[in-house]
Amino acid sequence: MLAAAGTLAEWIGTGRPVTTRGVLKPAAAVEACDLLGIELPTRKPRSALDIGPLMMVWAAASAAGFIEVDRGRVTTGLALRQWTAGTSEDVVAIWTRCAAEALGLAGSTDPADLDFLVLLATLHERDGAATMDELGENLFPDDDALHCSCPDCMPGSPRRLLSDDVDFLDSTEDIEDLVAALSEFGIAVLRGESAELTPLGRWFTDFLFRQSAPTADADAATMVHTVAPLPDPVIALMSRPWLSARTPAAAARELIATGEATSGQERLTALTLARECGPDAAPAWREWAAKDGFGAHARVWLAEQDDSEPADTDLAWITADTLDVLLRSLPPELPAELLSAAIQAQAGAEIGRVLPLLAGSGHPAAPRLVELLTSSPVDALAELGGLLPGMSLDTTAPADRPVSPARSGRSAARYQIKVQLRGVAKPPVWRRLEVPADLSLDRLHDVIQAAMGWYDCHLHVFSDGWTEYGRPDPELGHRDERGVRLSQILTGVDDKIRYTYDFGDGWEHDITLEKILPAGSEVTSAVCTAGRGACPPEDCGGTWGYQELKATLADPKAHEHDTMVEWLNLASGDNFDPHEFSTVDVNRRLSPSV
Repeated sequence: MLAAAGTLAEWIGTGRPVTTRGVLKPAAAVEACDLLGIELPTRKPRSALDIGPLMMVWAAASAAGFIEVDRGRVTTGLALRQWTAGTSEDVVAIWTRCAAEALGLAGSTDPADLDFLVLLATLHERDGAATMDELGENLFPDDDALHCSCPDCMPGSPRRLLSDDVDFLDSTEDIEDLVAALSEFGIAVLRGESAELTPLGRWFTDFLFRQSAPTADADAATMVHTVAPLPDPVIALMSRPWLSARTPAAAARELIATGEATSGQERLTALTLARECGPDAAPAWREWAAKDGFGAHARVWLAEQDDSEPADTDLAWITADTLDVLLRSLPPELPAELLSAAIQAQAGAEIGRVLPLLAGSGHPAAPRLVELLTSSPVDALAELGGLLPGMSLDTTAPADRPVSPARSGRSAARYQIKVQLRGVAKPPVWRRLEVPADLSLDRLHDVIQAAMGWYDCHLHVFSDGWTEYGRPDPELGHRDERGVRLSQILTGVDDKIRYTYDFGDGWEHDITLEKILPAGSEVTSAVCTAGRGACPPEDCGGTWGYQELKATLADPKAHEHDTMVEWLNLASGDNFDPHEFSTVDVNRRLSPSV
């Protein structure tokens, strides 16, 4: 992989133009594929982003520092010389950095990247080799929580709410793909039904999990902070040196204290590690059991050791505590009511039994939680799926999902909106439109395509900052745009949403509600009342590519002038006018759109 990355960087040399998405333009991407021996299904790709093998090499080159992208150009990075002529220490440092970043092992929380960590941890734990079944046990384990009675594992508990139905890997083929990616860096190989670490892979996992683990003399808060974002198998591996340096009771005592002093995922991690200290940690749990409030965690643990039923009040306190942790962990743009709606949907009829217990738990957050759970409508659940990717909490079909009541529709007959193309100037490109307020987003897409002058050749998505709306596709995870009206997401003057067209070139449009027009207009179609600027050509490389295209067409001496004139099917560069705009032409295109 790094050899190919070096070859790519040497070919880039003093610089080549890139698209607004920071990748090679399609023609250059084809040339790079020829250089690297990458087979292409077509000689006219829509975007370099569509060429997976090339993007793997590109990502490796970027992670290694062999290439640098800045201001619309990619150039050779300083690390390439270190790679080819540096010391052995330089080479090892570059390889380690590249492997860690390209595989998402450097602080990533993306589920797909965390799978690499779990796979490497499993191989490391099993002395460098594991069967597909053994890897699968950690990558997509059976739900042991179904057989556990602790509050965090009970069906419908907050912890289960955030883990149920999340399934990123589900087949041996997925594991083989992970191993294949590791093999590109010489870390692991697939031998029949087993995966094995190479000697380089053994060194790398030792560095990753042992040398990078929290030190034994670190305080519990530091250790927990380091491991909390990691998957469970990796947490167990990385925390082992710290735990091994203490007796079970001493470790549990520090961890429980840390759990009380922290919040969010760190609190849950601290308590989970304390539980894993085993029966010998009982003295620490007994000390905490005498305390009010947080001592409920200890009393429930002790009840489990005695095979006795924990008190309802303790279970309620822990439930309130866990819910409070989750609410405090939500991003600021996510209303607490949405998590409440998810809990209501999961709990169903049981919510009536749970609420009195929460109210009487004595937890400081209980009054707020009870208020949320009694006042938040379940309909808000529709928004939650778009805000927490990977969660399958929907109770209605995509086309039937209601919009949050806070964003409900209005009776105004028409909206005046402005659609402005971002990142394009001299001239700017925008359209002022009058459209029905109840226009569905799929129809709004048609209107924008016609008004701007696009040809609807690529994918698109609307975003209100919370949820993405597009064509229903399980891989994209967009909410179905057909069931959402414009009036449901633009509710007041100056409200904005974003419309992105062509995920390769990345054409972003701001849609602003300028006026709410009075009802009663006889005009029911979309109308363009003003605008400026011609629509950029499709597949020209985004905003940076369009800027260079305009400069190339205006300069007959430019290297690619004739090529671009021919590509656009023009008689000469003078025939391209970026200022060209006509409301008459736009309205002619709009006539069949609504």
